[in-house]
Formats: sequence, structure tokens, C-alpha cells
Amino acid sequence: MAAELKVPALGMDMEEVNIVRWLVEEGAEVEKGDPVLEIDTDKTSFEIEAPAAGVIQGLQGKEGDTLPVGATLAYIGAPGEQAPDRSQIDSEQEKISESHTPSRKPEPEPGRELHDARANGSRKGLRASPAARRAAADRDLDLESIAGSGPSGRVYLSDVLEADVRQSAEESPREPAQEASQAAPVAASRREALSRVRRLGAERTSRSFRDVPHFYLTRDLRAGQLVELAQRLKRRMDPAPTMTALLALAVSRTLRDHERLNGRYVEGSLEINDQVNLGIAVSTEAGLVVPVLRGADSLSLKEVSAAVRDLAVRTRESRLTPEELSGGTFTISNLGMMGVDSFDAVINTPEAAILAVGRTRTVPEWEGGGWIPRSMISVTLSIDHRVADGSDGAQFLSDLQDAIEDWEMLL
Repeated sequence: MAAELKVPALGMDMEEVNIVRWLVEEGAEVEKGDPVLEIDTDKTSFEIEAPAAGVIQGLQGKEGDTLPVGATLAYIGAPGEQAPDRSQIDSEQEKISESHTPSRKPEPEPGRELHDARANGSRKGLRASPAARRAAADRDLDLESIAGSGPSGRVYLSDVLEADVRQSAEESPREPAQEASQAAPVAASRREALSRVRRLGAERTSRSFRDVPHFYLTRDLRAGQLVELAQRLKRRMDPAPTMTALLALAVSRTLRDHERLNGRYVEGSLEINDQVNLGIAVSTEAGLVVPVLRGADSLSLKEVSAAVRDLAVRTRESRLTPEELSGGTFTISNLGMMGVDSFDAVINTPEAAILAVGRTRTVPEWEGGGWIPRSMISVTLSIDHRVADGSDGAQFLSDLQDAIEDWEMLL
């Protein structure tokens, strides 16, 4: 019997993927484990491997198409083996798509039927992703009136969100000054399509900032011992650990004693994580990606240093595995190497906290009757107030200060 190649679920919150390109053609012979398709998710790109050896049959989808998780991509059968009937494939695809759209109420209010039909994309030829259909229905928007940014006018979730914002702005009363500014001539502008990573990142950060009660604690950490250690290791390790790697080790070990900040809020309760899976924000051309270093609190400095470097390289080359992009329990975002003194970061939900790291700088400090130079790093801890309070965060930062001043305890 032919093996079925389906769109895999690469994360708990993943609903659909975008086909980047097929690496094989209809009728091609493949071995188990051969890469056959490249897909794009909300985080990065992946290659899908053949689940069995055989001949590619019934290939579905083309470059630019968006398919829901579970949709059939192709069949892999023995030479001469007949693939399932096309009508059967289409029927299965339709069932999967329907399962991603909101269900109607048994007794809709008058006039609601027309809206439901429009929101679910009943007009023949209308193309929209499952997430876009659901978002349109939730916001009472007409999908037919939304211009899609995808191939052949396909409507994506980001298109629906943009339309919702635009409609809200149009419906809001404007002050006279605003009316005047609207009438004034404006400079020429242009629009650029956001990458899939940035579009989904915009939705996630908006949801996090809207639904999670953030509060922030900023502290200057004395970093003289940290800087001195980094300089010594440059002479003893090749490659030497980066500042991000050193902080990753200190943060991971410190989190052992701060389970609230390493947990997550789940329906009125605190879910405790048994290990520290540290997310490390990495900037790429497509947008911000957060690979996860699993079990970071149990790794040595050498292991952390190598893993941080490897994750950064493979993130920028879009070569991460699904497991390396999910399951994080705490995140570090370091902009110090870009000259930023300090900043507030948005929590990477469903995590409970994120640490924003600024640059290392030298400041004068009064001690023993005179001014002495001190190396300092400004860090800002963003915390989900449903999970922890100010004293929890303050104690974590105090313990982190102790950790970077007493490296013998960590090493």
C-alpha cells in the first residue's frame, strides 16, 4: 500500500505551511529519508523527507500554495502501484480545511447566514488560508472585500488583521486636527510584503502584548568579572565563548532556583518545567527567530558555547529542526553587540519571562573616597504578572548578579 506524505505538525501552535518548492517531480523514485519538499512555516523553512522508498504519485500543491496541517501532499508507492483516486484525495483535503474553519451556530441570527458564507470563503475561486477564514469570521469581516497578498490573490491571516485595523481606524471618530492632516498632501510611499516570519511574528507579539500583563524590572549588573572571564577565555578556548553564551550559562543556572520565571500560566495555574529550555533570539533577514537550547541548565560552559554558536549559524541558514524551535521556557534577547544600552522585550508566549540585555559599558562609581571605573550591563526583565511578582523578579536579578561575579560556582 502506498505511503502517504502529509503536512506535518511542526509545533503546537502551527496550523498551516507554505510550499516553497518541490524537490522531486511526479513519478520520481525516492529512498526513505530523501528530501522531497521545502516548506515555510511561521518560524523558518524546513525540508520534508520521504517516509518510505518508492515512486512519487498524486503530488499535490505548487509553489506558493498554503496548506493546513494534515493535508495530503503526495503518495509514495511501489513502481506500477496505483495511487488513490483523485476525488478521494480532494474529499480528504476538504474535510481537513473544514476542520480549520469556525463552525456555525445551530440557529444563526437573521442575516448571519450571508456573513458566515462570506467569512468561510464560499465564493467560487476565493482563496484563503484556514487561519484567515477563522480570523475573518471572528472579526465579522467579509473575505471577498479583502485583497490577498499571496499567490493568485490568496488571503493570509496578516491580510485579515490589516483589514481589521484599517476598518477600526475608519470607524473611529477623528478629531478636527486629524481631519485636516488627512486632507494634507503626503509624501510618496511604497509597500513591501512582509516575510512569513515577520507577519506571524507581528501577530504573536500583538497577542502577547494584548493578553499578557507585562511588567518590567531594570537593573545595572556589575560585569567586571564577566568581562575579565571573557578575555581570559579568548586566550584559552578556540573559539572563545561569546558574551551571549556566558550570560546563557549564568541565566540557565540561576533559573534552577526560580521556577516561577521558568514556568508558564495555564488556565489559572502555574505549570512548572523540570528543566531550562533557553530560547536565544537571533536576527535573520526574514525576521526574528528564537531557537531553543534544551536542558541548558545541565550543560557545561564548553557545551553551551558550542551550542549557542551552532544554533545561531543554523538559524540564519534556515537549517533548524522543529524541536529546536519549540518548547522554550525562558528567552534571552541580546542587543548589546548593536550598541543598545537597554530595551524592553515582549514576552515570547507561552513563556513567563524574557531577559533583554544591553551593551557592556564603563561607568564611574564612588568607592573608598574616589571614583573608579566599573563595567556594567543593563538588563531588563519582562515578566508575566499572572505568574510572578516584583519580588520574584528582583530576587532573580540579584541571584544573576551573584552568578556573574562568582564564576567558580558555575564552572
